[in-house]
Amino acid sequence: MNNITTMGVFLLLLGCQKANLNSIESTDSNQYSLTPAAVVAQSKADEWRLLDAENTLYMELINGTVIIELLPNLAPLHVENTKALVRQGVFNNTQFYRVLDGFVAQGGPLFDSNNAMKPLVEGQYSVPSELTYQLDLGKHYIGFDANDGYADETGFFHSFPVGRDFKTGESWLLHCYGALGMGRGNELNSGGTELYIVIGSAQRYLDRNVTVFGRVIDGMPHIQALKRSQDLNSAVDLAQHNVIKSIHVAADLPASELKQIEVMDTGSDSFKQLLLARKNRVGEWFVYQHDYIDACAVPIPARLKR
Repeated sequence: MNNITTMGVFLLLLGCQKANLNSIESTDSNQYSLTPAAVVAQSKADEWRLLDAENTLYMELINGTVIIELLPNLAPLHVENTKALVRQGVFNNTQFYRVLDGFVAQGGPLFDSNNAMKPLVEGQYSVPSELTYQLDLGKHYIGFDANDGYADETGFFHSFPVGRDFKTGESWLLHCYGALGMGRGNELNSGGTELYIVIGSAQRYLDRNVTVFGRVIDGMPHIQALKRSQDLNSAVDLAQHNVIKSIHVAADLPASELKQIEVMDTGSDSFKQLLLARKNRVGEWFVYQHDYIDACAVPIPARLKR
């Protein structure tokens, strides 16, 4: 598989997390001469982790499979409820009904007189919002950027880009390219079935306004191939297009149907080297090193297990 999406990860603080900052700065200076590809190539096998099948979704579209990793640590209600709905087939044979170029693709069931809400055995059709979450991120967090305009700091947690508010102790997942969120109406707790995926540049102004609880690991070309809507305010205009054939929790599928995808551990030494390589790009083509990159511009490496 050549199109594994090493989607844009989200980088955190470099200043307020002094221990993390020191660990990055203390890396041998010759790492500045490495390209990102070279860092990945020389990484060790134990610096990668396999996706957790219980927190991975397989979305089948007409043109291919989209693999989504969920992060229950920062949005436990959304992860558990979405899996419950997935296991009851709520999203099967629905569609991406609103796809806005450079913005998001939104999909799921549309409830009306022709498609009423069916009784659920488990879960619910709307859940309380989890715009932020109070959690000690501990050793799994690496701070990166203290100059972010939307957070006191951004960094990485379990291979996801996150933002932090030091005054409240809250953290949240960033709206980077490929992020999976839950749409809602004006009512804060109205989301539950309106899945959306960021398909354009990072939509950071949505941070702390909607719940993000996962990200696409593989299959973004299939999302990008969806038919587009006319505009944000138009009526849903994609009937019969962009069909979501099914969504399954990976743990419920036969092992033979799963791709053995592994993701680089963002707490590893190689990932710290990768941050340096991304901040200071080298090679014959580059003229200037900026010593900076924002959180959503650092792809988290993913690959088939070797």
